[in-house]
Amino acid sequence: MNWEVTVSVDSAIYPLSVVQRVSYAVAPTLTIQVRQTDNQIHLDAVPTMLIGGAGAVISKQEGRELILRNLNDFALRERIQIETSGLREILANAALRGAGV
Repeated sequence: MNWEVTVSVDSAIYPLSVVQRVSYAVAPTLTIQVRQTDNQIHLDAVPTMLIGGAGAVISKQEGRELILRNLNDFALRERIQIETSGLREILANAALRGAGV
């Protein structure tokens, strides 16, 4: 099964750091080349070739869906990290004070 799919996203919604995490996360299934033009990031994906030349057993549509699911997942994780950073600092300071540090 040999196919290629390109998923293009707005870099304001999905920053490069998110796209890079997605590329790494799906590497066992998809090989992704990342390109950037103006405000768009393009993910050019093909099935990862396994040892012996056997390709991943997913369709083009499944590959596209895998990328989109991971984009949303990692974008949400990054958003949560940003929104809770202050709380994490408060908790860490309280824990250190409680430990006598």
